[in-house]
Amino acid sequence: MSEGRVSLTACVLAGGKSTRMGQDKAGVLYRDQPLLQHQLATLKQIAPDHMLISGRSDACHAQAGVPVILDETPDAGPLGGVAALLQAASTPLVLIVAVDMPLLTADFLRMLWGQSTETCGRVVRNSGHFEAVAAVYPKVALGIARTMLADADRSMQMFVRQCMQAGLVSIADATVDEAALFKSMNRPQDLLVG
Repeated sequence: MSEGRVSLTACVLAGGKSTRMGQDKAGVLYRDQPLLQHQLATLKQIAPDHMLISGRSDACHAQAGVPVILDETPDAGPLGGVAALLQAASTPLVLIVAVDMPLLTADFLRMLWGQSTETCGRVVRNSGHFEAVAAVYPKVALGIARTMLADADRSMQMFVRQCMQAGLVSIADATVDEAALFKSMNRPQDLLVG
């Protein structure tokens, strides 16, 4: 753990169906490295206390050398993975990073961590949209995630709003330079950027 910071589990959210990519994004090459390995390497740079992957128990995930956490609620979208990671984490803070956002930097993620407290994480708002899968949440947000999983609205935007209303996250507006970090690699042609 970095000195003066609350202990943190850094997690890659890699359980999506990857419909637009046409194959599992975790194994897709970006700069000659699978996206999953790229994200894990970035997370290692911030020196978290623990690391986890939310995904499937297939070879790509299992060979990463990091514990893989399966969703407790199947087909619940990103919120299902976030809830499973919050449940599995043994630290007060949990950093969630989507597998398909390889432009995120260790410096940026370290900053989010540094702006968090034991009971209040940090989420960036980018052009009015919460970057909910590149954010720090307190483990205590698990209660909100579980309540939402039992409901019809499982959107990550609503999850952030509810966490914000409960005082569990603070919001920062993205700078022009930071906005570019959130580019998602959803289609094969996206991989040619950056």
